[in-house]
Amino acid sequence: MEQRITPHLGRLIGGGSTALSAQFRVISDKNGSSAFDSEDPLGEESRYSPVKGLVHKYKNRVLWKVSYRCAAHCQFCTRIRQIGSTEGDLEGSDIDRGIGYLRSHPEVDDVILSGGDPFYTPPQTIRILRGLMEVESVRVIRIGTRLPVHSPQSIWTPPVTKLLDLVEKVALKKTFFFLIHVNHPDELAPETREALKLLRQTGIPVLSQTVFLRGINDNVEVLGQLFRELYYLGIVPYYIYRCDYVRGLERFVCDLAVERKIMTELRKILSGIALPTYVVDVPGVGKLPVPLEFWDVSNPEQCRDFEGNVINL
Repeated sequence: MEQRITPHLGRLIGGGSTALSAQFRVISDKNGSSAFDSEDPLGEESRYSPVKGLVHKYKNRVLWKVSYRCAAHCQFCTRIRQIGSTEGDLEGSDIDRGIGYLRSHPEVDDVILSGGDPFYTPPQTIRILRGLMEVESVRVIRIGTRLPVHSPQSIWTPPVTKLLDLVEKVALKKTFFFLIHVNHPDELAPETREALKLLRQTGIPVLSQTVFLRGINDNVEVLGQLFRELYYLGIVPYYIYRCDYVRGLERFVCDLAVERKIMTELRKILSGIALPTYVVDVPGVGKLPVPLEFWDVSNPEQCRDFEGNVINL
């Protein structure tokens, strides 16, 4: 994945944010070795994509990749194999097929728009939302975005404000959530806070997601500050993920025992609303919560899936 950094992020990095530099600057691997053997360990394309753009992994939920385009390129991205590529661009016929698939699968009541960044390609997102409005079996819609972090000023541009106007109309008919992605307090610059306030002013709940990143946020003080600041902004920390085992992301993966220790300490000092659920997205299974140190777990690198089968992480 090529390096792509917005002027906003460039100013923060130039101002001394090593946390942002580590997330967005490309670091070449001179020896080219990799401890992970897959670019798609979660099987989004190989196992769960019945229609271009759709990932139907869980019975009642579908992830819809609106595009592979983002304002900036996060170097730890699970979809590092795709981000920046035009191959994910959806034509009107692709969107129609996606809507048709959902009509034929009424068990799907929850659709998550992701990508890429749905806020970075408003025309495609608008067309999808208009289609979803007419699918009665879809009861909940979520939109994931990093635009308030990547390019907060873009929230006030006409294409995005048009999208927000539609979102407010859709939210009158279906339950709606915004999902933002924030990993470090440095990302909550004044401009980003204002953009997040604009999302909050729609009256639509805003949740956040975070990824454990080695050397960036694997620290009680850093994450404690992040989750408090989000909580103060009226944003509910939803998930904190273990970084996926994607080829090329090895340098971001933390020690699992360290992650457990950090989340245990945060449980002691944060409100329950301010503390996200710590999960591992286990290939072929889904998001499994990791038990904290309040319970005796002999081997934290071994878990059971929803059917009780033992899995080694």
